[in-house]
Amino acid sequence: MDKQMTISAFSDELAQVRTKKKEFLSQIERIVPWGEWLAMIQPCYYKGERGNKPYPLEIMLRLYLLQNLYDLSDEATVAEAVDSRAFSEFCGVDSSNQVPDGDTLGRFRNLLIRNGLQKKLFAQVVAALMERGLILKKGTIVDSTIISAPSSTKNKEKKRDPDAHQVKKGNTWHFGYKAHIGVDKDSGLVHTVEATAANVHDVAEVPKLLTGEEEAVYGDSGYLGAGKREDAVVRNKSGRKIKYKINRRPSQMKKLSKSGQYAAKRAEHTKSSVRAKVEHVFGVVKKQLRFRKTRYRGLEKQQAKFNIMFALANLILADRPCLAA
Repeated sequence: MDKQMTISAFSDELAQVRTKKKEFLSQIERIVPWGEWLAMIQPCYYKGERGNKPYPLEIMLRLYLLQNLYDLSDEATVAEAVDSRAFSEFCGVDSSNQVPDGDTLGRFRNLLIRNGLQKKLFAQVVAALMERGLILKKGTIVDSTIISAPSSTKNKEKKRDPDAHQVKKGNTWHFGYKAHIGVDKDSGLVHTVEATAANVHDVAEVPKLLTGEEEAVYGDSGYLGAGKREDAVVRNKSGRKIKYKINRRPSQMKKLSKSGQYAAKRAEHTKSSVRAKVEHVFGVVKKQLRFRKTRYRGLEKQQAKFNIMFALANLILADRPCLAA
């Protein structure tokens, strides 16, 4: 009896997982601008003038997106497209003969990287969100997150990724890269993404994360002094001075009088409530899409990966009721 109940419970749980997967892929089907993305990639795609006829571009793009949505290797993506009904329906295939092998998917990804297409796809999403009034560029939240890289030396070069570096955060050492993002303060959507090694200081990347139209910049205490650097953007394109609303360190608060601390705490709370929007983006990328560790070596590949991940995160966040209305 207990065994039957266990099997039944497992079946129900499996059915629930399958339903969630289908619902998520239905959402992706609806929110991805397929026509625009295919048109941008088509001029760079294989023409099939020599050798075997290339796989249809749309199948390749759908496989590539599945790979990023579920953090899969090339081989695992192809296997899932054959074995999973939800994946095969999403890709529009009903036979293993219609699905390329892992090497072909890897070559397609490298084709996108060589032509800077992930950056163009991200830019297209940002432009579309601006048209909808969801990115206003009146204020930017700056933040970063560490993406781990494999520290193994079991490769052809017998070395770790030379573009990745280690950095200490708290009491823990991390080896990898940093994703630096500029986020619209009103919608919480990303308008700029920059990839660096993990040891690059957050403040150094701030000028690259701004649009030039901001009235204010928000950041945690790691960005203190950002507005006073030689390369700081101090005025926007209209000539107005940009306000850097950076959270203070707790040690700075203790030096104030009691009345000063009360006023400062209210100001800090206001800054933090704006800055909290950035956590929704990181939540989608690192929790929902499970991108915490990169599979690839080299800064160029990380930049491409970050562009497509935050493009997808923007599409998912923009579809939430609070923004989609």
